[in-house]
Amino acid sequence: MNKTKILIIAIACIIGILGIYYEYHDQVALKVIFPDNKNYIDEEVQVEDKAAADIFGNISYTDEELQALYQKYDIKENDLKFTRGELPNYLEGTILYGDLRVIVSETGEPREGMKEGEHYDVILSEQEMSKILEKAREDYIEKYGVDPANPKLDEVNGYLIPIQEAKRLVSLNMITVTE
Repeated sequence: MNKTKILIIAIACIIGILGIYYEYHDQVALKVIFPDNKNYIDEEVQVEDKAAADIFGNISYTDEELQALYQKYDIKENDLKFTRGELPNYLEGTILYGDLRVIVSETGEPREGMKEGEHYDVILSEQEMSKILEKAREDYIEKYGVDPANPKLDEVNGYLIPIQEAKRLVSLNMITVTE
């Protein structure tokens, strides 16, 4: 009977030690999450705590938590609209967007046997296409404040969260990357 009591006490001690280690590990993880030593508002820390506590990939956010993340990562309304697909395509208004059949080649010349009007409507060189893409991107950034080549948000479990937060969740193995 004494052996049973000793075994139970030993197991309780091990559980207690593991609990203390877990609490310490959780505190260290928060220090790693905030390496810049900034004092974020309590709501932002609560978002970090909630996300860090759910290790099963069941990520959820309240509206207040999302607003705190948007404020922390300087997310604007147009960033949200872009991610939702509510802003126009950045190529709209260019030759690359529409019903024209555009062919791009290194030289700007069609392959042998291809006929304009039959196989293509417009042919561009790679350099011309790159210029169109870059100009369209610059104009879009100027007009909407959103870089279509570098969006600030990603969708995770139906939530639009900042890319940095998504990367943090991936690094904590709380979510996985899927295409």
